[in-house]
Amino acid sequence: MRPRASRLKAVMFSSFFAAIMIAASFAYYNYKFSRFNFINFGEWVFYTGDNEIFAPKEEIYILLVFSGAQEDAKSILRRYKNDKRLPVLAVDLAQGRKPSEGGVIYLTAGINTLLGVVHRFRVTSSPSALLIERQKGDLYKQKTLIERL
Repeated sequence: MRPRASRLKAVMFSSFFAAIMIAASFAYYNYKFSRFNFINFGEWVFYTGDNEIFAPKEEIYILLVFSGAQEDAKSILRRYKNDKRLPVLAVDLAQGRKPSEGGVIYLTAGINTLLGVVHRFRVTSSPSALLIERQKGDLYKQKTLIERL
């Protein structure tokens, strides 16, 4: 009777261990992929200051979320380290339509798109910036944590 009981304990322990491993894998997956978000420029429509629909061309951008009613993007960007001279997508929450200049592409959008950006990237203060990198096509992934400027 004893060998049967030990076999039963081993089966129960291995089932419990497998369940723990699956739960740990699921928790790690949720943590890892909830930390960084995605933006799909094919689904969300942004307009440049020239009233054209924005289509990304570069592999990596700095995404700056700011309010043009408070401060200009150029003065904000002086406080941000851009050693590699990456192009900047300046999303103006105040909907100021400025033409693109000097590596800064000013973007505006409908209110639902702007609220989606604020919610998805957890923008809690203005101005804030982060890096986004192309994954495939118009899909970009958040590369860095959001930085308050």
